[in-house]
Amino acid sequence: MRRRIIAVAAGMLALVTFATPGVASAHAILDSSDPSASAVVSQSPSEITLDFNEQIEGTLLSIRLFDASQDELSIGHAGLSPSDSSVVTASMPRLKVGVYVVVWRVVSADGHPVSGAFPFEVGDQSSGKSEELLTKILTSINTKSPLGNPLAAGRFISFLSLVMLIGIVVFTWGSSLVNTVKARQTMRLSALGIALGSVVVLLLQGPYASGRGWGAIFDTQLIGDVMATRLGLAVLLRLILVVAWAMLSLTDVRAASGWWKNIAFLTAVGTIATFAMSGHPSAGSATFFYMLVDSMHVGAVSAWVGGLIALVILRHDHAVDAARFSRIATWSMPIAVVTGVVQGLHLLGGLGGITGSSYGKLLILKTALVLVVIALGTKARTHLTDTDGRQFAKSIRFEAALMVVVLAVTALLVGTSPNDKGLSIPHTFSSTQIRSNVVADISVAPTKVGTVEVHVILTPPGGALKPVTNVLVQMSLPSRKIPAIPVSMIEIGPNHWTGVLNIPYSGNWSFEARVTPTPNETLLYTATFEVGN
Repeated sequence: MRRRIIAVAAGMLALVTFATPGVASAHAILDSSDPSASAVVSQSPSEITLDFNEQIEGTLLSIRLFDASQDELSIGHAGLSPSDSSVVTASMPRLKVGVYVVVWRVVSADGHPVSGAFPFEVGDQSSGKSEELLTKILTSINTKSPLGNPLAAGRFISFLSLVMLIGIVVFTWGSSLVNTVKARQTMRLSALGIALGSVVVLLLQGPYASGRGWGAIFDTQLIGDVMATRLGLAVLLRLILVVAWAMLSLTDVRAASGWWKNIAFLTAVGTIATFAMSGHPSAGSATFFYMLVDSMHVGAVSAWVGGLIALVILRHDHAVDAARFSRIATWSMPIAVVTGVVQGLHLLGGLGGITGSSYGKLLILKTALVLVVIALGTKARTHLTDTDGRQFAKSIRFEAALMVVVLAVTALLVGTSPNDKGLSIPHTFSSTQIRSNVVADISVAPTKVGTVEVHVILTPPGGALKPVTNVLVQMSLPSRKIPAIPVSMIEIGPNHWTGVLNIPYSGNWSFEARVTPTPNETLLYTATFEVGN
């Protein structure tokens, strides 16, 4: 029977892996902006507008504006558009001609801070210095909070406490064990752990989301901002349910008491739901369905892992039946595995995104650890009939310790957005070459797969240069036998030509620019640069 159950679980896992559609959960990706990135506008815009692909939280918003001297300018308060909660706006003062950089930070519906930056220019033509200023600005400002790991620790305390609480209730359900001293103590300790972890999350989320440090954890403004978010409301509801758990743990009733079971069941469902309300499933497509899947996953994991911990805690009690946990794990383990795979594929958009992000790598680590736990659990069940039970006790203790590590990885997963690529400094290739006393300043930015911007600026070493009649640019990737791809170049200023190209692959790309300074002369500028992912 056991082998049949494991075979069915493996079949369901394979079916879900290859049949689940790649519908990624959105995480506040910037769709467009006004002014747009690298745009040249003739007049000073009256406001900055950021349009995201999903609704974002109305608090903890930040938009900063820097000028060409790297000085921050005073702008209006960033807020959501009254008509669209996925649009953020901030008014701007009248800007002079020059280069500017916008640095923004928002919090997506699942509680993750997302940040970015882009340059734009005011004037009639591009200066060619926007990418350089952007790099300097991002190098000079600190946009990362040191509270990421402490926040993950708070989530871990909450997860572990929840698992222990649900596990002890499921394991002792309907038996006299529910009224034992160790069972009641475990319930109280677990409820206290949920409260402690939740308070830590509540205090640290604001400073973490706004890029601040320890000095801001008791900032009442930030706490109020967090309380207005989906995460804050979920934590508040969780703390209320903790009070209900405390009352249940202090109430000494018969194991078969119907009212105690009903209240415990409803409180457990509500507590589990608060984690789904504030996590990844709360954002993106099919929200209700994936929140339900997440709740089933947390419940199954709690019954499985928490039941194992409960067995370790209570195994010396004469009323403990080790086979009871085996029955619980037989049904909860397949549900936990299948719902976990469904969530992972949904968030990553399919198997293709599993190795390209930190979230995917953590998911691989968690899956590997779970498979090890399943193997150890299967082996441990073979020792159920041991006369002294020492080997079984040793196996389940090691299995429980390993599952605690799995919960720690889970806490890191919850704090990692599948699509968050951070606020990175763009890489730019630049080269200065001289041909027949004509200096060419060549730049390609950013040097990564996707859309890149090409600039060719021509000047003579010591005098004016008559406007060239034509500039032809093409790029090729010899390692993949990709022939020369032409770049459509336009003149945006005196001998300043620019164009845009979509680079499909990483590797060493070859660059060629043919410049015609006079009808009877053609100058060739060549270069090689590295394109990354």
